[in-house]
Amino acid sequence: MTGFDVADLSTREIYKLLIGPIVPRPIAWVSTVSAEGVKNLAPFSYFNACSSDPPMLGFSVSEPKLVDKTAKDTLTHLRETNDFVVNIANADLLNEVFTTAFEFPVDVDEFEVANLTAATSETVTAPRVFQAPVSYECVVHQIVPLGLSHWVIGRVTYIHVRDGLIDENFRTDVAALRPLGRMPGPTFSTKMNCVQPSVDPIAD
Repeated sequence: MTGFDVADLSTREIYKLLIGPIVPRPIAWVSTVSAEGVKNLAPFSYFNACSSDPPMLGFSVSEPKLVDKTAKDTLTHLRETNDFVVNIANADLLNEVFTTAFEFPVDVDEFEVANLTAATSETVTAPRVFQAPVSYECVVHQIVPLGLSHWVIGRVTYIHVRDGLIDENFRTDVAALRPLGRMPGPTFSTKMNCVQPSVDPIAD
């Protein structure tokens, strides 16, 4: 087995060793709105649920690639409005997710670029993606600086789930959801094969 001391690696090498083996990574398709009303939509694959009591989600926002920006639009909007929506995309929305991954000028509405419908949320100012099978409305709990990135923790205030995706016990039909997972490079996983251990499984 090959070992690496991270002190001897470049940032790019460390990045590849993180995003290569840690797969598939769930994708937070985050929608926000600026104080001026400009909508934004962007995917983030450093993302997961953090807590169920209280309900919390977390995702990481890296520094912007455009030289005229000091922060990505998502982070700027979060600081202005204090809320956001995490939309869960499925395989049918792969092209739209990939389109919104590009960094656009601050006055561009990614909903329009990707031909998506911005639906009004119930408890936050940020819109949700109407086409998304699941959406979590969130208010900002904390934004934690992590070097060149920021870890955003949001408290979930409202959950939208498409009919037919959960049963009476709130268990998700993953096959019907067909969620996207981020793989190394510009690739995604779209098929979830659920397997069980040979020992007695723990019920969730």
